[in-house]
Amino acid sequence: MIKVSMLSTGEEVLHGDIVDTNASWLSELFFEQGFAIHYRSTVGDQLEELENEITALSLKSDVVIVNGGLGPTTDDLSALAAARALGVELELNQEWLEIMTNYFARLGRPMAASNDKQAMLPVGAEMLNNPVGTACGFSIELNNAVVFFTPGVPFEFKRMTTDEILPRLKQRFPNVERLECNKVYTFGLGESGIADRLKSVKLPDGFSLGYRSYMPFIEVKIFSPYQDQNIEQVIEIISGELAEFTLSINQPLIAAVGHLLDHSQTQISALEQVTGGEVARSLSLDAKAQEQFVQSVVDNKAQPLSELQDALLIADEYRQDTQSDIVVSSFRMEDGSIALVLISAEYHFAQQVSFTRDYPLKSQQILLSTLILDMVRRYLQQISMLATLSHFERLAFIEG
Repeated sequence: MIKVSMLSTGEEVLHGDIVDTNASWLSELFFEQGFAIHYRSTVGDQLEELENEITALSLKSDVVIVNGGLGPTTDDLSALAAARALGVELELNQEWLEIMTNYFARLGRPMAASNDKQAMLPVGAEMLNNPVGTACGFSIELNNAVVFFTPGVPFEFKRMTTDEILPRLKQRFPNVERLECNKVYTFGLGESGIADRLKSVKLPDGFSLGYRSYMPFIEVKIFSPYQDQNIEQVIEIISGELAEFTLSINQPLIAAVGHLLDHSQTQISALEQVTGGEVARSLSLDAKAQEQFVQSVVDNKAQPLSELQDALLIADEYRQDTQSDIVVSSFRMEDGSIALVLISAEYHFAQQVSFTRDYPLKSQQILLSTLILDMVRRYLQQISMLATLSHFERLAFIEG
């Protein structure tokens, strides 16, 4: 098995000022390509610690990915640390210097003298092209490992990984076995509840299950050999066992909703008194959903309602004002509960819910907006709107 390590660099990553999304993205991509990451570490902008960690990882890995530290400032130390680990000097890479010079010329801006630093590579290093930034990557051979150095900017890192690094790895390790990860997205059942429902499922050889929990979803990951003939059957069994909690397969809920809105050409608007614009934000993040998203109103000053029927009347008035095919809404009720509505010209559904426990405000908004988007999914798929609830208690509903 190929051993792959990743080293993330920078004080901002080490101290949590930014979330290391590059690491999670790389882990998922490399797993599917047969290069599962077996070790990850993070080091700040300390030259000696960087040098030592690069050397240590090269001694226990076949492949090392070093992310960050290739910028023009004094705290960008990856190239110097690599040179010290190799016992060589840095030298000016004329090819990359010319590329940078031309890049700034096309922008009509002079190149700062500090950018020269980004063309200083360890003697003997192989340059990796970066068509979307000024920091080239490079690779070195150290202790029988290949060590790739990459920029920290996510879109530069991803482009370099797919265009430069993966082709080299496949050439170097041509017989690596690809794996596959299919995902069942669920909402409303905890990990222990999911595990209980799936404990009797017999998986084919080479298959295994994993879980990823994040507010408010749990992904059930089905790991398998690449394009195995049993994959579709296993997905069907897993999603069937979790039927009332399954939102979608291999795409997040908002992507599934966006696909359904686009396929049916259903325009949608949102009237949000409780969710603080979270529904609108979600609809705006998916390209297909955004195409069908008409408008949203966030009304934090509205008076609580006394009757669930009133929520339907207000939502229908807004639907007529916006000329949307459907409107989804959230309203405060006088007793502290929440009314959630989906209404069209031919159909209406409203449910009154309360939380089963205390949640922070942001979590409340996310949970409610997820329930609303699931109402949209259920409506467009023409399945029961009465989802099984775990975060909420359903106090009443109206459907017609």
